[in-house]
Amino acid sequence: IFDISEVDNAAPDNHYIYQLPVDALSIRSSSASSPPSVSRSEAIRQMTSLFAPASLLSATIPLLLKPNAAHAMYENAPSRPDSGPVKLPSGVTYEDLRPGTGDVVSEGKRVNIQWVLKRSNGYYVDSSERNDGVPFIFTVGDPKGAIAGLNEGIQGMSVGGIRRIIIPPGLSYVEGVEDDKPGPVPEGFGPKQRMRRVMTLLKDVPGESILLDVKATRVQ
Repeated sequence: IFDISEVDNAAPDNHYIYQLPVDALSIRSSSASSPPSVSRSEAIRQMTSLFAPASLLSATIPLLLKPNAAHAMYENAPSRPDSGPVKLPSGVTYEDLRPGTGDVVSEGKRVNIQWVLKRSNGYYVDSSERNDGVPFIFTVGDPKGAIAGLNEGIQGMSVGGIRRIIIPPGLSYVEGVEDDKPGPVPEGFGPKQRMRRVMTLLKDVPGESILLDVKATRVQ
């Protein structure tokens, strides 16, 4: 797996992962002597040259640079409101990226959300968009439905709004990431393993947290 975000210090929000033989890109581990310096543009050129003749490069490169599908959730979002982040007594922090105009989410309500899950360093883990846009549906306040930090951080937002919830590990996937556990649970082996590492190796690291961007689409 080659992660383009590791080249030229690319922003962690824009990850492009390719299943390629690493040797083909002339990338070596940090322990190798005199590792070559590879620019972002050079890495893309080498990747495309593995699969297409030069005449097709101009058609291939835009496909490689297509943003992650999870970014669709943020389309047409205006500037952030001036209210700033709010920290709750539990340690959960939230900030509205876009205010909603619909029904307000409150305890006991059944809510549908689209979501994007990241680590505290911005590293993308999973999203509802990657899983065919199927919303996560739960009753607010039900500990068997959603992780504790989501149950707390979502209250007060309105339908149509987007909120970033920063959750301490102790209020996230403490019961695990199996499909029957409080969610939203990441899908697939890779995303699940990333969250397991956070919960087992990084949960006591100062500043480590779970970033959950949620868009409320329906409240009942």
